[in-house]
Amino acid sequence: MSRHLLVPVVLLSLLVPSIGAAQTYVTTTEHRVPFERVDSLRKLLKEDAPAMAEAKRMGGIIDNMWLLHRWAGEYTAVQVTTWKSWAAIEDTTLGLAAARRKVVPDSAARRKYNDRLDWVFEGVPHTDNIYIKVE
Repeated sequence: MSRHLLVPVVLLSLLVPSIGAAQTYVTTTEHRVPFERVDSLRKLLKEDAPAMAEAKRMGGIIDNMWLLHRWAGEYTAVQVTTWKSWAAIEDTTLGLAAARRKVVPDSAARRKYNDRLDWVFEGVPHTDNIYIKVE
């Protein structure tokens, strides 16, 4: 390789992130929640804390939080989840559902929890997004 090509190649390799480098992803789900269902949502989230701790321990989820915003008598609930990689999002053995199966082995109890959560969000608009974390 000539010396004239070597310098630009070296400079370019310093500027471009390495191929295959792990990328962190952040997913958000935003729901409008009726006032009368906010307390139920809070109780469900507290009940789900052991499953979330297990999901983090399993390694696919780095962080998860819920944010509540109240404005003009209306509530918006936003779930923000930081994932280790895109593969972790797609891997059904690493997410919250897998952790919930491990923490709550009784499928009827899981179904009851999911039904209560579905009731909170029943008929309300929601938006899902996936972001790439800038580091």
